Amino acid sequence: MLTPIEISKKTFKTVMTGGYHRKDVDEFLHEVKEDYETLYREVLDLKEKNSRLSAEFERYSSTGDQLQKALTLAQKTADEIKISAERQADLTIMQSNIQAQQITKSAEEKIKQLSEMYRQFSSEFASYLETFSKLLQKLDIDASKVEKEVFGLTGDEAIDTAECP
Repeated sequence: MLTPIEISKKTFKTVMTGGYHRKDVDEFLHEVKEDYETLYREVLDLKEKNSRLSAEFERYSSTGDQLQKALTLAQKTADEIKISAERQADLTIMQSNIQAQQITKSAEEKIKQLSEMYRQFSSEFASYLETFSKLLQKLDIDASKVEKEVFGLTGDEAIDTAECP
């Protein structure tokens, strides 16, 4: 294929009249025409290929932008989900701590109530026990008196009789 320098350096033989030799010019023009046609077709092919590649590049670029946006959105969503989960976990822990404190407080109150009830019961039971003990002592004394009156026994004999069945 001819280069621009070769074309500019091309010289034609002159004929006697001072003109160019027609056959040389025709051959050169034919060669230039063929090279030019080849170049023209290559330029058209390259333009078509460039157009196709540009469209493909644009499509890939657009897809890349969309993927970048999707990745950014996915990362943002993941971050938001993580933050939300951490907040929910913190809230759950706080609620659990509050419930545990309430349960503990309720249990302590019930223990105090039971302790107070036990103390009151113990006091009342001791009082009843003392009352029954005094009542039994009085009954023993009264039984001894009755035995003395009925059987005419002395105090020591009445006690011995009361112990025997």
